[in-house]
Amino acid sequence: MQLTAITVGFFGTGTKAEVYSLSLFHQDGDQVRRYGSLISTTQTPPARQLEQARLSREQLEQAPELEQVWGEVRRYFTHSLVVCPANEAAALSAALERRGLYPPVMFTLNIRELAKAAGEALPENTAQPEQLAGIFWQLKGRYRDWETCIGMIKPSMTVRRKHAYTFFDCETADATGQICAIGLLHQDSDGRMTEYYALVNPERPMQKENLSVHGITDEMAADAPTFPEVWKEIKRWFEGSVLVAHSASAADLFFLKSTLANYNLRLGEVEYICTCRSAQKLLPSLPNHRLNTLCAYYNIPLDHHNALSDAKGCRRLFVELGKLRDMDTFISRYDLSPAKSHRPVRRKSGRGLPSEYYSHPDSIDFTAAFAVTGDFRTGSREEAEDKIRDLGGVVRSSVTKSVKYLIVGSLGSERWVRGYGNKVEKARELGVPIIAENDFWNAAAAAKPSGDGS
Repeated sequence: MQLTAITVGFFGTGTKAEVYSLSLFHQDGDQVRRYGSLISTTQTPPARQLEQARLSREQLEQAPELEQVWGEVRRYFTHSLVVCPANEAAALSAALERRGLYPPVMFTLNIRELAKAAGEALPENTAQPEQLAGIFWQLKGRYRDWETCIGMIKPSMTVRRKHAYTFFDCETADATGQICAIGLLHQDSDGRMTEYYALVNPERPMQKENLSVHGITDEMAADAPTFPEVWKEIKRWFEGSVLVAHSASAADLFFLKSTLANYNLRLGEVEYICTCRSAQKLLPSLPNHRLNTLCAYYNIPLDHHNALSDAKGCRRLFVELGKLRDMDTFISRYDLSPAKSHRPVRRKSGRGLPSEYYSHPDSIDFTAAFAVTGDFRTGSREEAEDKIRDLGGVVRSSVTKSVKYLIVGSLGSERWVRGYGNKVEKARELGVPIIAENDFWNAAAAAKPSGDGS
């Protein structure tokens, strides 16, 4: 069960209430995420309310807006039980609706009502989300009918949103995913189209393998703008739009996230549609689902590995697939923020494995079965698992004889009381190769996704 415990700060009440802080503690199995942020308000609250909240005007003015914070945390409210001290979840949902942010249906639990139903005294200190989560687990264990306390908050918005879409494709200079060319078509909510293409100076040499794919030489990119210069022009088409790409999370979104991180740029969580995954669902009988294969199937012109042509091909493919099913049903979410913004707070360090535990194979078979453990320095564990699936592999929850590789995050885990966990112990017992995080990401960046068109 996924659990998200929250505490929310409000100025005002009712329809005029504004959120000024949000903290959460999210649990999904043995994975934990913590988040906390002040939030700027549309109007400056009275001095008395600021004093009660122990805040200054300057702190609120420098805080991120609700739109940015919600983009970073929305995924923790989807498919989770939301636990709060009282009715904060309902008030938060209403505040989000007033800002046009379309909250999901939430299954919520008021911890006070649960304690009352269980006949238990509620501890005085419930100000921290992690404390709320701990209290919930205690009460759940003592009160068999705890599920009767779950409520549902359904947003009142029923009018379907008209999306803006950005269809894009990236070409890269090396295995790290540094972008050297980007092409996009932006379609606004009224259907108007904007086209953009740019070579990008990656500020590093082109690797031979990448050069053989797209043909962009060091000389061609030498006088091109760097990515931060290009980003200033195109960022507006990535904010608030549904991003559409072929093999999106395994390729273009991954490349975009890597390049943003290299320059300390930030976007947050985005909505996206992968035309490769959509085609796999809608056209399962095709021999593969590469972009060039699908474009040939639909007689769509394509100059493959020209970023603008690939973006145009992706849009035409999107239209064709849309004749088979509403493509908005394929919308997913992807976090483009640097991984450190969502990494659990670590109280200890030095939990990585000894170097002699690791194997260094010449290649990794990404169609095999994998297990994953530990906290990651680059990306996150969830992103590593998504990457494996996009490349055609299977992720197992434990290490068995069917698992071919164990991927271990370089930060290890605070839960490893012996210096390693059960998965590492089982892998060593069965002779399953243990792959270091850096080796995994390098091999994954060079691999071709299953059904990829890149």
